[in-house]
Amino acid sequence: MKYRELKIRVERSDLEKIEALLIDHGYTSMMIDDPDDVRDILAHPDTYRYDYISDELTADMDRQPEITLYFGSDEQGMSELANAEALLRDAADNSDIEFLSTETEDDSEWLYRWQEHFKPTRVGERIVVKPSWEEYEPTEKDLVIEMDPGMAFGSGLHETTSMCIKALERILGKDDAQETGRGCKPEIKVLDVGCGTGILAIAAALLGADECLGIDIDPDAVRVAEENIRHNGLEEKITAQYGDLTEGVDYEADIVVANLMADLVIRLTSAVRKHLRPGGKYITSGILDIKEDVCREAIEAEGFRILDILRDGEWRAIVAEKR
Repeated sequence: MKYRELKIRVERSDLEKIEALLIDHGYTSMMIDDPDDVRDILAHPDTYRYDYISDELTADMDRQPEITLYFGSDEQGMSELANAEALLRDAADNSDIEFLSTETEDDSEWLYRWQEHFKPTRVGERIVVKPSWEEYEPTEKDLVIEMDPGMAFGSGLHETTSMCIKALERILGKDDAQETGRGCKPEIKVLDVGCGTGILAIAAALLGADECLGIDIDPDAVRVAEENIRHNGLEEKITAQYGDLTEGVDYEADIVVANLMADLVIRLTSAVRKHLRPGGKYITSGILDIKEDVCREAIEAEGFRILDILRDGEWRAIVAEKR
């Protein structure tokens, strides 16, 4: 798909004024390259918690800010571009604006290269996540989730998600997922709070859970989860629904998994007990290392016994059991 971009350079003192002018006239599809933003990130590593900053961004820290505006390549887009250029030339009478380029770009090659970065990925011992455009020959033990990375929800392979899948593998592979002494396999139910793409509910179902309910406060997440559930042929086992954590939910499970944030984990924990059967497991993730102790204490305060704490870089996942 082709699009048009208009790039300008402005004095730092004029940046906010020009940005406000463009927004006031409805031009919101823009990118701002301001070295001051990079300086702020470098000066506050604890706030931004970055892993890597490209040398390209720090190569010329004395450069002036640049604004790039984006327009469609159709007739309407061309009209909007012409109007924006006229608006900026009028503003140049009172501000120092340098027009750098007006170019037509084609993102089809970029889209292809973007796909090249996503390959089948093993998570834990058995789960393999693969995009639809990649071929993969599974082994006998592999359980394959086909899921395309989306702009809003990603590939589902963040460290916090991976740790949840590993915890599910350990739990669903133990005695509570095996046949009882009477030869009957008990029904295993899983509640996924903050389900996002639905990847954890899908993993649980593939690992042997009989029934899963996913809940998310974002309607788009619920829609994406439902699409992924259908795509993996698990509509009979998994349901996704809109909701705020477990408020108004009447569901008792053997496993509750919540890949959220520390503050939401703490808020959720007080309500989780009523959704777990005796001996049920509670998997929480999305916890930064600096929040590990406070989350563990909050979980223990609600009567849970900590079984395991998984660690991956700065992230933590806590596995607990209802006493």
